[in-house]
Amino acid sequence: MQTYARWLLGLAAVANLGFAAVLFFAKAPMATVLGVDPIAGTNLVFANLAASLIAAFGYGYARIALDPAGFRPLIQLGAGGKLAAVALAWIAALGDPHAVKLAILISGDALFAGLFLDYLRRTAR
Repeated sequence: MQTYARWLLGLAAVANLGFAAVLFFAKAPMATVLGVDPIAGTNLVFANLAASLIAAFGYGYARIALDPAGFRPLIQLGAGGKLAAVALAWIAALGDPHAVKLAILISGDALFAGLFLDYLRRTAR
């Protein structure tokens, strides 16, 4: 079960760090693909802050992947963060149809959250 957790959390780390890198370095192409407004002006602060937090979670997943049993309580935090991201993205999409593509993209985090919670359930002490 530890090998499974290492792979799962390692994959979550790669996904988060990859998305953060895209958000940091490819804002304009990402906005074009998703059909959202270009990120400019003071919104750059928010985009960079989001990328930083996504990267921080990615680093956290990488650390947890190295010792899933030792960092087990933090897996709940990761599941909660992913569910919050999905919820916030869909709330935004309800108010702005242009945000639907982004919400669909972020919905992959619901799968990760479910797998995190399933791992916690199956390894409960």
